[in-house]
Amino acid sequence: MRAPLAGLVAAALVIPSTGMAQRNPEPIHGRWAVGATLGASSFSGATEGAGPAGEPIAFAPYRPTMWGLVIAYGGDGLRVGLSVEHGQPGIGFRGVPLTENGETLPGFLIVAEDAFKLTTVTAGLSQRLLRLRGGPSLRPSVGLVIERWSAPGSPGRTIAGAQGGVALEVKISRAFSAELAGELGFTPASPFQAMDLPEGFRQRSTWRRTLAVGLAWRFGK
Repeated sequence: MRAPLAGLVAAALVIPSTGMAQRNPEPIHGRWAVGATLGASSFSGATEGAGPAGEPIAFAPYRPTMWGLVIAYGGDGLRVGLSVEHGQPGIGFRGVPLTENGETLPGFLIVAEDAFKLTTVTAGLSQRLLRLRGGPSLRPSVGLVIERWSAPGSPGRTIAGAQGGVALEVKISRAFSAELAGELGFTPASPFQAMDLPEGFRQRSTWRRTLAVGLAWRFGK
């Protein structure tokens, strides 16, 4: 994951320098767009508990690679979009264990890979905030998210939430554009079923942070 994502991020950052000579970039071509995205997410919250000595312990979904498809409608200004993403989060177990000498070792982490299958559907709005010199645009966005979590031996769980973000969009040609986006999402529910939690743990709301790159093709009028 790190190698392809790093390469795409580098490409998205290099492209703006090639367009610096465009003093007055042309409007985008086509009001419809389809594209693909690749991102990595991290989670916090989801559960809360305590160990035998009262030390805080928690586990949460762990850093899935998310592949997605996007369709959007709109011009340089306001756009509406729908995206579907899929990934396989692990489970990250965090705590503060005690050593034989009674000292604490903060930040220990145990990871179970590919514990879940996660599919998200996002409906959102974006608006150009400003255009940087040379053509790249900053586009903040807001959206509603539906997440479908499933794991072997446990019933699937569907939860709803919201997200906001900002993207740097770069025109490659009249029909193609690339973007680098950061997003922050929130769901008031936990992806974990209450029946699956160990004794002494409780569900918590969940925060998600995502860094993603994308490539889109514009068409139509």
